[in-house]
Amino acid sequence: MKRFYQLYKDTLKKGENLKRVVALVISAAIMTTFAFSVSAGSDIAPVSGNSAYDMRTSKRSSTTMASATEATTTSTTTTIATETTTTTTTRPTGAEVNENTVEDAVQTATELNEDGTPKISAGSAIVMDCDTGMVLYGVNQNQQMPMASTTKIMTCILALESGDLGRTITVTDECMRLLDGTKIGLQPGYKITMHDLCVAMMMYSGNDAANTAAVAVSGSIEAFVSLMNEKATQLGMLNTHFDTPSGLDQFSDGAHYSTAYDMALLGKYAMENPDFRTIVGFKARNIYYDEFPAPKGRMLVTHNYLMQGERFGYEGCDGIKTGVTNLAGQCLVSHVSSKEGLHLVCVTLNNLNRWNDHKTLYNYAKSLYEQVQVDPDISSFDATVVGGNRKRVHVDCKPAATYNVLKTQKKDVVREVVYDQFLYAPITKDEVVGHLRYSVNGVVIAEYPITATEDIRSVTNGWFTDYIRAIEERSREKEKNND
Repeated sequence: MKRFYQLYKDTLKKGENLKRVVALVISAAIMTTFAFSVSAGSDIAPVSGNSAYDMRTSKRSSTTMASATEATTTSTTTTIATETTTTTTTRPTGAEVNENTVEDAVQTATELNEDGTPKISAGSAIVMDCDTGMVLYGVNQNQQMPMASTTKIMTCILALESGDLGRTITVTDECMRLLDGTKIGLQPGYKITMHDLCVAMMMYSGNDAANTAAVAVSGSIEAFVSLMNEKATQLGMLNTHFDTPSGLDQFSDGAHYSTAYDMALLGKYAMENPDFRTIVGFKARNIYYDEFPAPKGRMLVTHNYLMQGERFGYEGCDGIKTGVTNLAGQCLVSHVSSKEGLHLVCVTLNNLNRWNDHKTLYNYAKSLYEQVQVDPDISSFDATVVGGNRKRVHVDCKPAATYNVLKTQKKDVVREVVYDQFLYAPITKDEVVGHLRYSVNGVVIAEYPITATEDIRSVTNGWFTDYIRAIEERSREKEKNND
């Protein structure tokens, strides 16, 4: 191209006629288009679509969906015409789009299938009950697909579990490797706390923040990725492989993928961590580092617009994480704590209608449940005490008025009052001494504490109680070994 440009300038200097100049420009354009067509080939993957994702070849086979990030990609499109069909292929960059500037596609109402289930636009989707682990709805839930920045759920939970969130981290050159897309502007030598790194990666999706946390935990990006995959195995994410802490799939050569089911397991686990739950629940938060020191800092605002009160908000939504890359399309993992007492996690991968699809999926999931009255005859009773100044202790159970059960399982609910036959002194008022439990097929769906209503003083100085407990422990261990 440079050669044609130089020839164009020389021609003008020599005063050649306009016709020759125009001919040269047209020739340059034709040669450039031809060169790209040859390099593009006939099997280039489109940037997104509801299509099978082959992790071995890193190619998609569908060309029927528009790109999830069409407005921000600089990909070049070529059209190949045949006698009967026209096929459009697009060369993806693989890069992550800046999530803070991406324009969401117009959200449309999610249609329903004839059986009343949601007719969603996602490549794969799932809704899971966090209390039981039960899958309430799924489409291609075990299909391996790239998951973009929802990856940072794993990065964040590992950073939180490393401890000491207030410790100061110094950014190194290692943290700046494999970077693209959304960043908060960290540079080598900058200092920032682990807590603020977690806030930055979850609220702003900062890839530099994710890398910095990873290096702080494990010493290198590669070592941290190994930790991610080890944790995934522990959680039962058997169809997942992590290759970056950030979710930037252009650096992974097809080795960074998960499934809707596995990401639901991860979301369920992460939301059990109080620090994680607090961070993903922020709608706005200040963080502090070299360019933005205290007291002012830098204000970050969530781009999880499904959060209650946000522009696509859903009642009870309190997290978790969005994600967008050219390869993965738009992804979303969300969590809802409903007023009915349900705790649900929803995942959609490659989904242009993610906000409305999640709303519809949650509405559908909640419609499957029925609220059942807790049995009124378990309010209180007396339990036997060993080694106390009294032989009986009054205990009480004050459960919520109702619990949730799937309508199809209502007839299978089993009630159990679980407590030790003998309670050992000392016992303090409000001490939990047992549980009222409701289960279906061995899976606990509701559980309420049984507590003592009074203090029971020990009259054996504790040695007798310890002796009895030691005997029972040996007996249980013997039974276990015999089994």
